[in-house]
Amino acid sequence: MGFAAGQSWTYRAPQGFETSRLLIGAIASFGGHRKIVLAAAVHAPSRHADGHLEMVTIPFLPMTEAAFRASVIALDDAPADLPEGFAEKLEEWRNDPKGLASFTVGFDGFLDHLIADQAADVAGLSAA
Repeated sequence: MGFAAGQSWTYRAPQGFETSRLLIGAIASFGGHRKIVLAAAVHAPSRHADGHLEMVTIPFLPMTEAAFRASVIALDDAPADLPEGFAEKLEEWRNDPKGLASFTVGFDGFLDHLIADQAADVAGLSAA
């Protein structure tokens, strides 16, 4: 499966969020081998403190190609209309003095899970 800017992908979204998609806005390539998929998530779940879920947009998710591949299921026929804020976040990412950070773990729809899984991966632990 090849990835390209403008694609929309289904992923392992939780029940009730089947319309959620990962949208590819750009792909950064470093030395031809290491690629980072610069994506956004639409209709993603977000859990509030009281437990209810709502659909949200995550305007920017930089993921290694391996992490993106581990997240997605199928290419969607719909065009990837990037959300407002993607271009601004992309520019911030490009200019970040800490470097071009990216997630190395798969995305299940919840941003808080992604962050916890990434922290556990960095620490060499399992977040499960």
